[in-house]
Parts: sequence; structure tokens; C-alpha cells
Amino acid sequence: MTGQGVARADGFNLTRRMKGTPRLAALTADVPRRYRQNLDALLEACTAGGADALAEVLRDLRTICLKERRATLRKTAHHEVFAALATAAEKRLVAHLTTNVDGLTTTFAVRDFGAVWPAFRGRATRAEVVSALRDVIARGTGMVHVPLHGEAALMIARDDDGDETLQTLYGGPAGPGASSWVPSLEIFANAGIARVTEQLLPARLGYALLDGLLSETASPCEGLDVPARPAADLLVLGYGAEEDGTRDAYPLERRIDDLVRRGARDPRSRWSALVYRPGRFPQSTSWYEKRGFTVIGYDDGELSAVVRQACAGTLPGARCVPERANGTRVASHEAPGS
Repeated sequence: MTGQGVARADGFNLTRRMKGTPRLAALTADVPRRYRQNLDALLEACTAGGADALAEVLRDLRTICLKERRATLRKTAHHEVFAALATAAEKRLVAHLTTNVDGLTTTFAVRDFGAVWPAFRGRATRAEVVSALRDVIARGTGMVHVPLHGEAALMIARDDDGDETLQTLYGGPAGPGASSWVPSLEIFANAGIARVTEQLLPARLGYALLDGLLSETASPCEGLDVPARPAADLLVLGYGAEEDGTRDAYPLERRIDDLVRRGARDPRSRWSALVYRPGRFPQSTSWYEKRGFTVIGYDDGELSAVVRQACAGTLPGARCVPERANGTRVASHEAPGS
């Protein structure tokens, strides 16, 4: 699970760039201070200005992101992170889920390292996306990729029967039906984080897949058919869970809280969170630690090396041990294989 920390490791801070645009600044002047570092909250706030105003903000965002995409040769952190994930995927299933909306993780995951996300390569119906992801899951090796909250270049069309088609478009939609394409980020902003899994297809698929992989029982998961197996290890990197209490509605946080509250976490799974300078972000650090993650800090230039170590099993991970006699569960920090 990746957040904006991956982009920031390469010097790209989309939140800061968007806050510097006049249109977003004007529409978010009344957003409370504690939400002003949360790009999702800022985009949601822009919907109050109406459809035209939101469209202008999203055009600004798209322009920034597509320009940044031209500099992929300089994105060494992205390249090395996905190289590590691709190496791991040679021997096991790797599901890469991202809340990044800039599209850079999709470019590296799919274009450069062969992750499966059909919409990047052309038009793909919901059925085609589900089939492609399901094939990788059934094989048990390889990497799948889902941009959970949409992204700058991802468009979605819905026909009269409600069937959805997705496509990454770096130019504008063209040809018959061009007017039916809607930016995925428009759907995301209008839905808001609390309703994103109801309104946005990638969110429905990705978070359903997460549910299935964190469970040891078989799950249909929006048709993805995750078989019964030990629950997946969970590696979270560059994702600022629960900073300043602004993220109560986020799907990842709600799912983790639910598993912990119910004591439903598979005791064989290892949970790790890679956090940039943990001392600077105590809310995130504390949130992870209280829920049984091992928090592993990284500094400038260190992210890719830490990801390689985590994927290779040479860093400790938090493993949830079986219940004690009094019914409580605790997280133990143990070296892999111990």
C-alpha cells in the first residue's frame, strides 16, 4: 500500500504544488488548518464551487501530473521501489494498491515492471479488468496494481446499462462516445472519501481485494475470487495514516481498525509500515504502533533500500501472536523465520 511518500521521495509534492494554484487556493480558503495538508480533503472541498470550478482545478492537477510524468528518468525512488516489488513478485503474489493520484506509480508499476492493470494499456471494461486481475491471483505469482482513488489520466465511462469502461488517456477522449468519459478524480472528489468505495470502480475493486488478502478464508471480492490461504503480509509505505485525526473515514484505516477490534487478524501475517522520519510524524507512527505494525523509519534517499530489505524479509515485521489465556492479543516483533 503506497501513499504520496513515494512521490515525495523523488521530490514531487503534489499537495504543495496544487496549493500553489490560484483556483484551488480560492476554493479551499475556508478549509480547516488541520485538513490543509490532505489533498483528498482539498479536492472534496472544491466541489462546493460547482462542476465548472472543479473541472478547472482538475485540469490544473492533470497538467502538473502529466508534465511531471515526462521526468520519469529522474524518478529513481519510484524505479527502485518497483524493481524491488517486481523481484518479490517473481515468487509470490504482490498486490500493489496506491492512493497516489498523480499516475506516476501506475506508469512505473505497469509500463516498466509488468504489473497488471489493463486500463493503462487501453480501454478495459469492468469484466476485463476483473478477469485480468483474477488470472494473476489464481497463478499466485506476479504483480497486480490498482489506483484506488483514481488518478490524473484515468477516465471512466458508464453506458446505459451501468457497465463501466476505464482507460488511461494522456490526450483528451476522442471518437464516438467521447463525451461520456468522466475523469476518475471528478468521481472521487464528488463522492468524498467516505463514499469512494460506493462510487469509484477502482476503489471497489482494490479495497475488496485488500479485504480478501487480509483474510485467510476464501472471498469472492467483487468477482476477484481470492482463494483460502494464509493472510497476506501487509507493507505500507509513505502512507500517512491518521495524521491529526483527519482520516477517520479512510477505507484502509477503517479496515485495519475493524480487524484489530474483532481480533480477526491472521496471526501468521506480518504488518510493517515504512514511515518517513517517524519523529516528525508522531500521529502516524503512534497510529501504526497501536495497531500492531512494526514502524520502520527512513530518511532522504533511503526508501528504496528499506523496501528491498522489507521485501527480502531482512527487516523485522510485526507478527500477531496467538491469543493469550486471557483472550488478549499482542504484536511481537520478530525477525523473519523466527
